[in-house]
This record gives sequence, structure tokens and C-alpha cells, in this order.
Amino acid sequence: MSSATPPPSEAGPDPEFPGADRVLAQRYGAAHRTVAAVPRRGPSTRGWLLIAAAATLVSAVFVVWIVWGGSQKPVSKDVSFQITDAAHVSADFDLTKDPDQTVTCAVRALNEQHAVVGWNEVTIGRVAPERLNGRTSTHRVPVRTTNTATTAGVDSCWETAG
Repeated sequence: MSSATPPPSEAGPDPEFPGADRVLAQRYGAAHRTVAAVPRRGPSTRGWLLIAAAATLVSAVFVVWIVWGGSQKPVSKDVSFQITDAAHVSADFDLTKDPDQTVTCAVRALNEQHAVVGWNEVTIGRVAPERLNGRTSTHRVPVRTTNTATTAGVDSCWETAG
């Protein structure tokens, strides 16, 4: 292997720049110096793994708490309503609850000005299996009104002692 210029280790002083090695040695020092290790800041790799494991555990507990807590509360969804006459309206809604829960739902009727013109609370206990779709059942609740309603639906549902 022949080359016009020898490798840097064999080159010696640069003939184009006489004294360049001396200038560099004066500027940067003649001997190779080792830089002292800077102490590391922050957690070690093991520390980061412990932090990640703790964060994963806390996240999993939070998700379980949300899912479990949400599954215990009854959930209603308005389906339809029917105005019978100026003094009566009925509301149809789906109710999702645990089979053993007893739930009370408040159904309200509103007029054109969004004022409450009728209110009825209905308590729903165990539902026959043939009326269930999973944990959901459909209910129709009649509401007496003080004047003509324009809409009716569930205001809220809550678990009651049954």
C-alpha cells in the first residue's frame, strides 16, 4: 500500500506549517489529558425503571377504579316520548344497571319555554331476564303535566336501597 502522504501518526511535523505542532501544544497542552467524569445527575437506569413501573401501576389502578366505579352507577338514555294530551306524556328510556341494583329514575316533562311541567319518579328493581339486553332494559314512564309538554325524558337516575 503506497500513499503520497503518510498517516498522521508517522507524519511528524507538518512541513507546510512549521511550528504548528508547537503552537498547538502551547494552546492545548502537550500531553493528552483525561477529562474527569462529571457526576451524573438524575436517576440511574434502575431508578428510571422503578419510576416507570410505579407510573404503570398507578395508571392501572386509576383505570380499574374508573371502570369499576362507572360500572356500578346506573346509566339512562332517552329513547323517545309521546304526548298523549295536554295533561299526559310518556317517556321511553333505556336503563343500564347491575341486575341486583334497585334504581330510582326521575322523569321530567318540559314545555316550550323549557320549564318543568311534569315530574315522576319511578323505582326499578330486578328486571325479568327476557326484558334484558345484557344489562340494559327499556322502560316507559307516564308523566302527568300541568300544561302541554313539548318533550319528556330522564332527568337523573340513582341507586336506592331496595
